[in-house]
Amino acid sequence: MAVDRRTVLQNAQLFASKGQYEAAIAEWRKLTTDTPADGTIFNSIGDLQLKRNATPDAVTAFLQAAGAFRSEGSVLKAIAAYKKILKVDPTRIEIYRHLGDLNAERGLLSSAVQDYLTAGKHYAKDGRNKEALEIYRKIVAQDPSNMEAQLRVAELCVQEGLVDEAVRMYLQLGREQSAAQQYEQAKAMYTVVLRLDPENAEAKEITTMMETGGGPSAASSRAAKPAAASSKPGDAGDLMAEATRRIEEGQYAGAEAMLTQLLSREPGNPEICQLLARMHLLQGNLVVALGEYRFLAGGALRAQDYVMAESLISDYLKVEPCSVPMLELLGELYQEKGDPATAAQHFGRAVEILLEHPEPGMPTLPAELFEKVQALAPGSAIARKLAPAFDPNAGSTPEPEPLAPMMAAVPPPVPEPESVPAVKPAEPVAEAPLRILDASAPSAQAARVPPPMVEPVVVQAAPPPVQPAEPVLDTVAQPAPPVVPPVVEPPAETVDAETRYALGMAYKDMGLWEEAKEEFLSSMKDSGFFVDSCMMMALCCKEQGHPEQAVQLLERLIADSRCRGGNAQLVRYELGLLYEKTGARDRALSMYQSISTFHDVPRRVEALRLQLVNGNAHTGVSAATQSSSFPLAGR
Repeated sequence: MAVDRRTVLQNAQLFASKGQYEAAIAEWRKLTTDTPADGTIFNSIGDLQLKRNATPDAVTAFLQAAGAFRSEGSVLKAIAAYKKILKVDPTRIEIYRHLGDLNAERGLLSSAVQDYLTAGKHYAKDGRNKEALEIYRKIVAQDPSNMEAQLRVAELCVQEGLVDEAVRMYLQLGREQSAAQQYEQAKAMYTVVLRLDPENAEAKEITTMMETGGGPSAASSRAAKPAAASSKPGDAGDLMAEATRRIEEGQYAGAEAMLTQLLSREPGNPEICQLLARMHLLQGNLVVALGEYRFLAGGALRAQDYVMAESLISDYLKVEPCSVPMLELLGELYQEKGDPATAAQHFGRAVEILLEHPEPGMPTLPAELFEKVQALAPGSAIARKLAPAFDPNAGSTPEPEPLAPMMAAVPPPVPEPESVPAVKPAEPVAEAPLRILDASAPSAQAARVPPPMVEPVVVQAAPPPVQPAEPVLDTVAQPAPPVVPPVVEPPAETVDAETRYALGMAYKDMGLWEEAKEEFLSSMKDSGFFVDSCMMMALCCKEQGHPEQAVQLLERLIADSRCRGGNAQLVRYELGLLYEKTGARDRALSMYQSISTFHDVPRRVEALRLQLVNGNAHTGVSAATQSSSFPLAGR
């Protein structure tokens, strides 16, 4: 006989409200008879286990939930379930491996590598070498340019007796470091190869060349002369042509061997070095390629070959547009060319990246680059934008914690058009509602198939003076900067706003409020997700018991011209509810009057007027008012 799901859920809720958590869990378990692979059931059981302080049982339930979510393809919910496990039991290191697999599945390689690194370091620390080796192999597979992971794979292979694999990895490290002009490090790698395989021809030849004459460059030069003298005419050109062909076809291993051979004959040949750098860039070995491109572009800049220098820098930035060293070099290039405004733009972009992702061991670099921006283009848009990060007096007074970081990340409101009144009269919900509505909510059912919306053509009012927010996240329109050559393209691994928003919703649904707010902070940078994200962040604050913070967020949102039509009505309604909750009845009444026919607003207005007329400041909202709450998602 099928289980009556509605009755079971009612019983479970009743038991939980009375603190009878074991009985509530027993009710939830009844549902697994008909739906044994429902992750939501196990997630609810896990939450109840936490309430009865049974952490191991909660972890078991969350693991079942994550497994069920993964099976049904709900990757974001699975990630949220794993995050819940780490919050209650950070010692579950295997969870990082699962998170790495899920992020790799979604194509978020940097996140996957970070999760794998956390797991690998713990496994190695605990002496679990086989598990650590498996993890570091995954890192190398996801990020072939990660030399730290390559080195760990080589070391662990030696410890596990996998000599052949260790030799291959050390040889690869030696080649990459040699190509990056890091000769001492390369020599160390080849020396290890000779300890493991004394007859390895490549390692013997390279170390001999490095040791002859006391220096790699001189040794390579002298060793190259006999080879060059004995080579047939046209050999070098043929090898270059063949290496180029193989690079174009993706046959990188054969091409690298040929280019290495050519460099042994002609050390420092710029054409060979450029081809080798391009090959590493196409391979995705960004760490190696960065060293090569910086060396080549720096040499061209010193020789005042600005065309070549800019071409090399542009090639690298097309693949890795957030490279601070290359942006700094591009700024120096334009400074040398006598274009201080464009130089300041590139230095400023480097500062923005450093503020968002600080460079370890270089805490003063952002300030040093900002000084260059000020010196090159004082009073420019980029200088004004960055100023608050270095001069607290340059920006507005920060909000008191804990709301300040969150509010600072919310862009200042875009003013409403002149033809749109500050408070719009109520109208039927004919525009597309927020994507975040609960499917069971009355408004969601009423507006499921909205008619097409035609926006009137209006003249935008001139924006008020802008108070800059956090420099990296400021999205307010600034004065037009100088024209910059189009050398920077979007990052290869940009996480789009839709993905951030969806992950935030998954975290919110699982009760991970802080994690959800972090994702909504990212998704709100996209104008198309600004309203939804700000609304969801306010609801998270409300769920955490911070209605004042939710009010501030929604007040900022309602002043923004992007919040209009049906969305604006929902935001005003929620803001009215929060005003009521915080005792601001006059403000609640004013807000409700701006949407006077929206859902249960007439009854709420009537109840508030009675309270205000009767001076009933201590009785609270009437029972009728409380019973007619509009069920927005997340409340």
